[in-house]
Amino acid sequence: MKNMLSILLCGFACMVGSCERTVDIPSSSVAPTILLTADTVAIASGNYVLRAAGQSAYGGAQLRRVDFYKGEEKIGEKRIAPFNFDYKVNEAIPDQSLTFHAVLIDEAENTVKSNIVNARVKVLPIRIEAENATLRGVARIANDPETRETSSNQAKVGAIDNAASGIDATIQVLAAGEYRIRIAAGTGFDGTSHKVYIDDDESTAQVYSIANRGWNVWQTHDLVFLLAAGTRKISIRHNTLYGEIDYLEYAKL
Repeated sequence: MKNMLSILLCGFACMVGSCERTVDIPSSSVAPTILLTADTVAIASGNYVLRAAGQSAYGGAQLRRVDFYKGEEKIGEKRIAPFNFDYKVNEAIPDQSLTFHAVLIDEAENTVKSNIVNARVKVLPIRIEAENATLRGVARIANDPETRETSSNQAKVGAIDNAASGIDATIQVLAAGEYRIRIAAGTGFDGTSHKVYIDDDESTAQVYSIANRGWNVWQTHDLVFLLAAGTRKISIRHNTLYGEIDYLEYAKL
């Protein structure tokens, strides 16, 4: 009877605006739960999305926040569902391993650490425009109207017409391994080819042949080289007849 009277009195008081509604959070030793998911690959310079799904000991409404960590470094937090966090990938070493976890905290100060998510850094192909490389021999830059219309960055390097002619590009290899070197080239002659070698070592040169599809019609050619870490030089030279180059790209396999 006493409890019923208290309820009636509180109800009357609220009707006249003299009481405030409060929510008591019960004490509990039950830990909240949290699961972290993400892709296994983190693209360099892109956003890596971490997705946390959790529940407090008293239901989702009692969650306070989710903290996100890379290794032991806190990289952000979310206080409103969905508990997703975009991490800007600043790492640029191919195959570098990153680890992430999250910590859920509820209103009763219960905390729980999520599972660990591992990601491998993938660096997308890095492009070097031929006209921005070092020109050798009689090679020259062209940016006539047709070239501007069809070529990457509206320019190309042509007149790769003798053994001394071509381009050199300096690259930084941050992790040793096999790299794909892709070259966009063209020709208006049958039987045209170029050779590619690393660090002035012509004994290991690889050759690609270019089909005659006309000038400013670009074909890509993929070659694989084993590169040591450090500063490397890629050389592309005339091998037979006459050709032109639009760009080259490199990426770790």
